Amino acid sequence: MLKNRYDCLDLNDIRSEIASLSFIEDAREYILTEEVVFNPLVIRKNLKETDEALKLLNNNITVSFDGIYNVENILEKAEKGITLNGSELNLVLALNNHSTRIKKQFQSFPSDLSIRDYSDAIMLNNELYEAIDEAIDTSGAVKEDASAELKKIFNELTINENRLMDKANQFMSKNASSLQEAGVFVRNNRICFLIRNVDKNKFGGYSYGSSASGQAQYVEPGNFIDLNNTKADLEERKDAEIFRILSSLTYLVRKYAEDLRNNYESLVKLNVIFAKAFYGFRHNGKMAVISDNDAIELKDICHPLIDPNKVVSNCYSLKKPYSGIVISGSNTGGKTVSLKLIGLSVLLSYLGIPLICEYAEVPFYNNVFVDIDDNQSISSSLSTFSAHISNINDILKNADKNSLILIDELISGTDPKEAQAISLAIIEKIEELGSRFIITTHFDDIKNRAYDDEKILLSSVGFDLKELKPTYRYYENSVGASNALEIASRYFDDASLIERSREILEESQSRKDQLMNELSAEIAKNTQLNDELKSKTNELNTLEKALNDKINAFEKEKDKLREDYIEKLNEELEKKREEADKYLEELKSNKPEVKKIARKIEELTPEPLKEEEPFEVNDTVRINDNDSIGKIVTISNENVTVEFNGIIVKTKLKDLHHVKSVVTKKQYTEKKRANTPKVSHELNLVGKRVEEALDELEVYLDNALSLNYTSVRIIHGIGTGALRKAIHEKLKKLKFVSSYKLADYDNGGSAITIVEFRK
Repeated sequence: MLKNRYDCLDLNDIRSEIASLSFIEDAREYILTEEVVFNPLVIRKNLKETDEALKLLNNNITVSFDGIYNVENILEKAEKGITLNGSELNLVLALNNHSTRIKKQFQSFPSDLSIRDYSDAIMLNNELYEAIDEAIDTSGAVKEDASAELKKIFNELTINENRLMDKANQFMSKNASSLQEAGVFVRNNRICFLIRNVDKNKFGGYSYGSSASGQAQYVEPGNFIDLNNTKADLEERKDAEIFRILSSLTYLVRKYAEDLRNNYESLVKLNVIFAKAFYGFRHNGKMAVISDNDAIELKDICHPLIDPNKVVSNCYSLKKPYSGIVISGSNTGGKTVSLKLIGLSVLLSYLGIPLICEYAEVPFYNNVFVDIDDNQSISSSLSTFSAHISNINDILKNADKNSLILIDELISGTDPKEAQAISLAIIEKIEELGSRFIITTHFDDIKNRAYDDEKILLSSVGFDLKELKPTYRYYENSVGASNALEIASRYFDDASLIERSREILEESQSRKDQLMNELSAEIAKNTQLNDELKSKTNELNTLEKALNDKINAFEKEKDKLREDYIEKLNEELEKKREEADKYLEELKSNKPEVKKIARKIEELTPEPLKEEEPFEVNDTVRINDNDSIGKIVTISNENVTVEFNGIIVKTKLKDLHHVKSVVTKKQYTEKKRANTPKVSHELNLVGKRVEEALDELEVYLDNALSLNYTSVRIIHGIGTGALRKAIHEKLKKLKFVSSYKLADYDNGGSAITIVEFRK
């Protein structure tokens, strides 16, 4: 049971995708076979390492592992004393070069990153690196200058080769008639010539066989023997020196073999970490955090194997006071998807793999047990029922209070009544063990048991009755119907059969079952409305953004048109000025009258329009048609905030004008107070028309306010009440008026209004 127990959670499919993102073969193998370890220290380490790598990727920092190969076979050959060839040494050199590159890159990362431990463990062997680099070229051949002795031998070989060729050219020129074919041939690594049989003994030396036609012999003339012997000696010395160099380099590889192994293991581990991080980066994933209160909290999580354009995000929660979840709903896969996703999220988190969600929190479990129908009954020659019972028996024997148990369709494949009885007993046993559990079911007795148990969260998955397919939406505190009749109606031709099935079902259902079904339908309806509301909200947000973009574009276009207009107008004014200058020159003469007229014309010539000077923070400004003067506090694109006597006002740059000098609030108040005429605490408006009275009232109140009066009396008389009503309407709109009321009987009554100013 335990060997491949997580295959049914689709864990291997996620491993395969992550493995495809790695470059080192051993990293791919590690990802595909990494065991889930239920050790808190290992889990925290996995999460932290991937999180650090993911943050680097999100900051556009990448690490390349391309071109790194396992050199274990090469190291084993070196340790056995087998001399390595140049190509093998180049692979060792390549590993050392990649190790150097990655170590240096990681040294630029923050020192508190835990993944730097792997790069810090890399040992840079300059002795080995320099020795191989100086001796072996990129093709794997030993360089001619790999040693002083080898360089000397190559020089002597060159000299000998030149002598041989010079002598060969002379021989061919002198003995052309004896040659079957012009050219130099090499037999047994010795210079020969193809000489006709009639002349083969003419030059002495040795014969190395006949030509294909048999009419000539490959002959080494006697006067070539010494040079050929010298060449052979030099070739032997060269091979011996090359072997010595390769043996020396092999010794260095053997000397640093353990370091090279450790370096490779560090690179493999880093590649594993970054492959997991890149998987998260590709899917905009988040790292789970470890729960402090034994809770599973998955917010807006998506199943990683479902098409991103079709996947539905859900929120899952298993925390106190709940110890388990029962998921109900149609028999169409929606329940199983939720069950798998919760279990998969826990396992992925333990492996340090990001989740596709907004937030994830998981606790430490010492084991996760799974029972999901994955055709195990066929392989074990057991019935579906027997297979489930056997598996659940193993789970109950091994589970404890720190375990998570996942069971899909608790007990199936047998009599429903007996199955429900066994299922209820299993749930009681799991609760007795103290394990956390998530179970899917379509049995009413189990739903009722969950409904009555305060420690079990009853939930459901949605089903689209129109399309007759699951919506994959998950709902807490709800119960889901199996919808078997709706699904069956899609296949039965006889509609009356389905109707009769509904009648039988209603007769057998309890009132509680009916209420639960009604509740489920209501929840589904509300959820649909909520989804529609979210969709409309998103549409409105999109429209708002588009409108703002158009407004910004319009403002930019308006500013551009204004600039173009001013520029064009200035050009026209400049032309007029030039014309006026011409006329002025013609008018200028010695007559004083004409000069006087010319000066007046000059004064009337307009100055070009000027753009407002750029605005900066702390500039003194005023807003269009407003006498208040303030200072700029902040500027953001075309938006600006200005402080007016302690009040912050938001406006647009285009509405501001520079003010060269500013009067302080204190100076302004004193100046206004000095210029304000002394007024009485009482204003008599009796007999005046309403319009005239309101104008006089406004001036009076302004003067009284400047003189710091706290209250005044307005005499309006009684009359028809029209003037009093108009005055009260006016006072109601003035912000500096805190209150107003009619005077008491002894002080004038309804003929006088007392006005109180705000302090």
